[in-house]
Amino acid sequence: MSFSSILGQDKTVRRLKALAESGRIPPAMIFHGPPGVGKFLAAFEFAKAVNCSHTEHREKPAAPAAPDPDDLFAAAAPEPAPAAEAAPARTHADKADSCGMCLSCLQAASGAHPDIRVVDTVFQAALLDEDESANLKIDTVREVTRWAQQKAMMSPWKIFIVRDAEAMLNNAQNAILKTLEEPPPGTLVILTVSQKTSLLSTILSRCCLIEFGPLPEPALRTILAAQGAEPGEAARLAALGSGSLEKAAEAASFLKRVSALRPGDPARSFKFAAGLPRDSHKAREEVKTLLDLLIAKTRASWAKADGQPKERLTALLRRTMELRRMADRNVSYMLLLETALLESERAGVKLEDLVRPD
Repeated sequence: MSFSSILGQDKTVRRLKALAESGRIPPAMIFHGPPGVGKFLAAFEFAKAVNCSHTEHREKPAAPAAPDPDDLFAAAAPEPAPAAEAAPARTHADKADSCGMCLSCLQAASGAHPDIRVVDTVFQAALLDEDESANLKIDTVREVTRWAQQKAMMSPWKIFIVRDAEAMLNNAQNAILKTLEEPPPGTLVILTVSQKTSLLSTILSRCCLIEFGPLPEPALRTILAAQGAEPGEAARLAALGSGSLEKAAEAASFLKRVSALRPGDPARSFKFAAGLPRDSHKAREEVKTLLDLLIAKTRASWAKADGQPKERLTALLRRTMELRRMADRNVSYMLLLETALLESERAGVKLEDLVRPD
């Protein structure tokens, strides 16, 4: 894997490659953009590129054991033939990308690189020996700042990738601030976030911002096909994904749930809403995605309508945008979704319309 594995972010990848090639790496960076557009993959490939030695790694042959002077058979044995001279190690000419064959790249690919650490809620659960939670805690960040003071073990850079950094609680964000203000030599911290405004302004002011946009539909379709989706299904999900691999996966889940409902069932909106995840964070994100789909479908229908139907769709659009704003608060997400689906049904936008490409 290399930067070539990142599709649909050509401008951003060119910027990252220029930074890697120049060697002038900012000690603190924020990769921001919609969820599911390749921010974490780009951060990981950037970490590989800046630590790459660009020389093929080969295991050194073991030195021959010294002969035992008391072994008469060994003493009488003929001298071993000289080993054939090994071919020189290959080198990688592109200094802007990782080579995939040096020791650093091989260890990074296996997840065992001592100088590249991914910090997320899975890592936190293992570190603190507790169940996975939705937030990154101050104890986890304090451990990261302690590691940041240590010297790199084998590479030019110690790199910490804080995945979904918006999960950091305020005290955790304050705890990482000193490392961002006075980074130890050879330390790089990369924060990936969906919304940069979820971070403290003091963090934003100390980081180099790298923006990621929504994926073009052809790129999203290619990624889905590579993950095993049939061409027709990949095209359908790409059309529903709004430029996000994560939203395309959610759309696939919605399609499955909608297909399980009986057409004309008066309770289908309630049954669909009952399928929300029990985890409140996941439920909120799913409701926000569904409301975004509903807003997009209502706008498409509004553009084609006139007269009284257009007035109904105008009212629905305003109401749905109000509900979308409420989804960022501490509310009952099931009730919010039920309300949105029932009001859209009355305005002529059916549940199945949400998962039907325009």
